[in-house]
Amino acid sequence: MHDPRNVPIQHSFIESPVTQYTLQHLDSAWARVEMKLFRWEPENDNASPEVTNWQALRANDSPDSELRQDLLLAQQLQRRGIPYVASVWAVPGWLTTEPARSPWEGGREVPRQRWPELFECIGSYLIHARDAYGVEPDLFSFNEPRYGVRVRLSAEEHRDIIKLLGAHLERLGLKTKMLLGDVASARGTHTYANPTVEDAEALGYVGAVAFHSWGGATPEQYGAWTELAGRLGLPLLVTELGVDANWRDVPLHTLQYALQELRMYQELVYLARPQGTMQWEFTGDYSLLDQERTPSGEQRLVPTVRFWFVKHFCNLTPKPATVLHAESDNDRTLITAFRGERQAGGQPAYTFHVANIGAGRRATLAGLPPEVRQLQAIRSGESDSFRELAPVAVTDGAVTLQLAPNSLLTLTTLP
Repeated sequence: MHDPRNVPIQHSFIESPVTQYTLQHLDSAWARVEMKLFRWEPENDNASPEVTNWQALRANDSPDSELRQDLLLAQQLQRRGIPYVASVWAVPGWLTTEPARSPWEGGREVPRQRWPELFECIGSYLIHARDAYGVEPDLFSFNEPRYGVRVRLSAEEHRDIIKLLGAHLERLGLKTKMLLGDVASARGTHTYANPTVEDAEALGYVGAVAFHSWGGATPEQYGAWTELAGRLGLPLLVTELGVDANWRDVPLHTLQYALQELRMYQELVYLARPQGTMQWEFTGDYSLLDQERTPSGEQRLVPTVRFWFVKHFCNLTPKPATVLHAESDNDRTLITAFRGERQAGGQPAYTFHVANIGAGRRATLAGLPPEVRQLQAIRSGESDSFRELAPVAVTDGAVTLQLAPNSLLTLTTLP
């Protein structure tokens, strides 16, 4: 029989220097961490979900454990004031219908009769995180439950988990709300939320709506998620943003791949209008950084063009911000526009991200707010890495630009 205690430790991505580098250099507005239940309770603590064997569970939070690494990262996030989602991928085998299978195999199912034990496992983890590390996630989800990575839930089970687990966490005095959806793609998947939407009690425990960007979507498919979140009056989050989940077999550090990702960023923001996006990932997994060997033989991190593009969105977009209507008459020149809260001078902050996919060209940006007289300009691309350009003067609400080939130009009133 498979022993979940013998699952190899895989926390190198969390411990990777990439994690700390991105945390220090990118101004994150949202984050997401894994809740490793199969490490927290690899074997059932006892026969009763009403009684928790705290000594047995807390012993699994040892200094060199994945649990410790995840909880310390969550602590860093909370100390930086970054709200975060805690998501479950793998559950301990004893909770599932096939306990001998690896917790990392897809499509695992937790039978309803074991849900009380599942809820005890989740609730005790969150209490330990709060009491021992001072952290509470804002939102909770099972990762991609419709597809089953790694736990599969029907739409009705998703509703019932939200309702029953949400009530359980509330009784425990935890602030964590439930995430509706968190599905693998936006392509026609919004209907997965319907049973929850039709259940007022379940909906009361939902804090946000979410999907993942893998494979992209049509304007109509993105719009269905926007409409759903708007109708419910809840934030819409993209809890995994990336072009290709098969990151080990794609040319991550090429300009071409970076431009694909840049296009997805622009289309997602404009078409879906989410309140938050979460890049997959800011760790060594799907890394934004490359490595090179120094003359002394040491390895050092090197930001790739993907890193610089992401930095534009993280560091140059006002927080919080409203997505403004913006459109382009050229499908290779994409624009997203944001208005932030009023600054010290009394005027709101504005940021315009202009992506040019292809050859250099001249472009005119028109319809700018009348109070905008000058814009700071920062560019990344083939030959620039977050390069600060000369400020751009705005005349009669317009500015004419020379866009560099395969580049992202950000114009902003932020200092």
